[in-house]
Amino acid sequence: MYRRIDFSKLALVSGLCLAAQPALAGYEFKEGDLSGSVNLNAGAATISTHGVNFGTGKIDSRSGENEGTNARWQEFYIKPGITLQYQLNPDFQLLGGASVMGATTFGDGDAGGNTRSSDGAARWEELYAGFQAGDWKFTAGRQNYLVGNGFIVMDGNLDALDKGAYWLGPRTAFNDSAILGWSQGALQAQAFTLRADDDLIGDYRMTGANIDYAIEGVGKFGAMAFRVNSEVPRGDEVFPRDGKQVYNLRALGVKVPGIPALTLDGEYAVQKGNGHGGIEYDAKAWYLQGDYAFTQTPWPVNLGYRYLVYSGDDDVTDNTVKAWDPLSKGFTGWGTWLVGDIMGNYLLFNSNERVQQFYVKNQLTETVALGAIHYQFWLDEKNFLGAPVSERRFADESVLYLDWTPTDRWYASLSYNWAKPKGAAKEFFGDNNTFSALELYVLYHY
Repeated sequence: MYRRIDFSKLALVSGLCLAAQPALAGYEFKEGDLSGSVNLNAGAATISTHGVNFGTGKIDSRSGENEGTNARWQEFYIKPGITLQYQLNPDFQLLGGASVMGATTFGDGDAGGNTRSSDGAARWEELYAGFQAGDWKFTAGRQNYLVGNGFIVMDGNLDALDKGAYWLGPRTAFNDSAILGWSQGALQAQAFTLRADDDLIGDYRMTGANIDYAIEGVGKFGAMAFRVNSEVPRGDEVFPRDGKQVYNLRALGVKVPGIPALTLDGEYAVQKGNGHGGIEYDAKAWYLQGDYAFTQTPWPVNLGYRYLVYSGDDDVTDNTVKAWDPLSKGFTGWGTWLVGDIMGNYLLFNSNERVQQFYVKNQLTETVALGAIHYQFWLDEKNFLGAPVSERRFADESVLYLDWTPTDRWYASLSYNWAKPKGAAKEFFGDNNTFSALELYVLYHY
């Protein structure tokens, strides 16, 4: 879920629709005023997990059956696509694009029980049209959209159940969407309406606006506000979302005067508003992160630290929802925003948690990077999945990974992740086993 590096994401600019943002051109063509490119994305992964749920075992989300403490599975996807532009005059062009996603899961299905062997489907991924007129751009249909670094808005599809490939999470486009963007130099703004596909909780729509301002040599600053409307029939909601209002402020890539090697990032967001049945929303999320680059060492080294908070609910029985709803958060790099490959994929899901993250990355060669991350997890409030626990300390997770990028079209990664339960997890699961995952995946873009 919310998986890994899609090459198109490498070139995403905050708040820009992908309708005109291919990261790497595939086969390009031009015939008169018509131009475009044909591209292909593909990915494959094999994952082996042990001690699932700290030894309690994997629970199938559809049957509720316990399928044992180990899970081994493979995933694959392929996505051919095309983008088109037709220049009507120097200041106006028509835009369009389409892609089809085929994905599947083999083996035991993922460790969270969200997919089974042979789950998979081939469906439209992107299918949009629009125009660019000077500084204005409008696109509508199925399309990708990213705000900031994906903290709240990026991934429009959960990739669960019969769609397959939950771990790779290749589907990201929003359904029935429309984006109106304006850009002039350092200032960019968009109005948007996006429908997200959530197989487990239910579909929802986000409608609002975003603005970004970049200051060269200083950083990029942004703000966003939107309203959530549930697409689930009233009374059938598993988790209340209808009427939620989300507000976000962010500062990304901020440089500190006199310390050029230090980069700071931070965001603050709240979820407010009222839903039907007397529901009130009062949740928050924020983080601060610092990254220091050592460039005078034999190979470049990055050291970093992040403190992250997603609020929890101190009383799950009342009408005030205080637990942060992760909505359509995405993946743009290790720990962002899949916070722990084990915790983020199968246990905590970016809600009711406080996390310390320490990381180091060594660029051994131009094509090989070696990294390590250590996470420390606390519950924000003393409950897990609605059940009370007596402690907040939940787990520690560590990862060692090796990334290989032999060309600008191929990417491969091998990682070993292990999570050890602390007081709250031991109390809830009743076991003390290490939950581990060995992961290998390869991506290709043409």
